[in-house]
Amino acid sequence: MTKFLTRAGLLAGLFAMTVLFAGGCNKAEPVAENKDKKGPDDKTVKDDKKGAQPEESDHGGWWCKPHGVPEEKCSQCDEAYAKKCKEKGDWCEKHDRAESQCFICHPEYKEKFAAEYRAKYGKEPPPMKAEKK
Repeated sequence: MTKFLTRAGLLAGLFAMTVLFAGGCNKAEPVAENKDKKGPDDKTVKDDKKGAQPEESDHGGWWCKPHGVPEEKCSQCDEAYAKKCKEKGDWCEKHDRAESQCFICHPEYKEKFAAEYRAKYGKEPPPMKAEKK
């Protein structure tokens, strides 16, 4: 009987350790909690389970690097902001983004956002990912 209880105790302990290890501390933080971790000059951004990510995937700061607009105004990343744009009639159906941010239809709008970046940081904005036509 003692041998059975010892084995049962070991199995219960092993199971508890497995559960604690699997649910451990490597949880990715939501973007909103990462906003101030790294600035625009850093080459890496927030850490996740795989470690540092390249700057092209940064969505944790003031600037949305992939889309070339301030993060809080990015209609491609922020669903709530996209909804507001659609309600105001500011939407490019063809390219699925705010019309005021559609650099494909209106390349001149890119300069407006670049000027915001220059005003805040005193330098040119980082290059954004290539636009699909």
